[in-house]
Amino acid sequence: MLTTMTAKHSVSLNDSGEDGLSRIFEQGALHHSRGQHTSLHSHYAWKVHIGLDAPVWVETESRTVDQQAGARVIVVPPGVEHRTGAVGWSLALFFAPGSRGLPFRDSTGALVLTGSAADRFAASCRAFDLTQREATPDFAAEVADAVRVQLGTAVGVDSRVEAALNHLHHFPDVGLPSLARSVGLSLDRLSRLMGKETGLGLRRHVLWNKLVRFLSSNGQHQTLSAAAVEAGFADHAHMTRTCRQFLGRAPSEFKAPPDVIGTW
Repeated sequence: MLTTMTAKHSVSLNDSGEDGLSRIFEQGALHHSRGQHTSLHSHYAWKVHIGLDAPVWVETESRTVDQQAGARVIVVPPGVEHRTGAVGWSLALFFAPGSRGLPFRDSTGALVLTGSAADRFAASCRAFDLTQREATPDFAAEVADAVRVQLGTAVGVDSRVEAALNHLHHFPDVGLPSLARSVGLSLDRLSRLMGKETGLGLRRHVLWNKLVRFLSSNGQHQTLSAAAVEAGFADHAHMTRTCRQFLGRAPSEFKAPPDVIGTW
């Protein structure tokens, strides 16, 4: 049985017997591991957790799907606090809100795909060759398409919010007042509109872009501290807290830096 959810984040974030494999690619990322589980956290991105040879489980404030349920594919929207794990080998894919046709926000909580369709989905994932780096974006597109069909029509956002997010993606060091002026809004108005339209605060979007920069540059610096400062964090501790909040694990728990295929 899963433990009762609390608002406190545990320091025991990931318990996996394998090194795992992590990649960042255009508009997404993936992590492949065995027997892992996370503490309570929420993602910036959509998460699609696929059990490759055994069930996956999830626990949110409104729903618990334990191991006995036999779920093979679980979808967790952005901003939903959850614990998740896998009995065996699993593949977790992450997609930025609004990318690949997925909504910018969702209020339905965790979605479980079951039955023969989910089994076929898991089978197609098992057939994917993780050693072929160039194929990852195409494979990710297939997963996103399948999830979008389950979700129905994508939810768009205010054009000014979308323009601000695109600007932030390309210029992560932009000052927030300048970002607001670039879309013709005050900072206060942009902050409120960002939260309303995407379900995530403006500063959370800023932190996510810094974290992606850190993960993308990991391995290019002598220390994690140097990489954190270069990515725009105040210090190593700030980066670690942000990583735990978004990914449910600290950078030190990745046995090797993510394999960067393209810019998120």
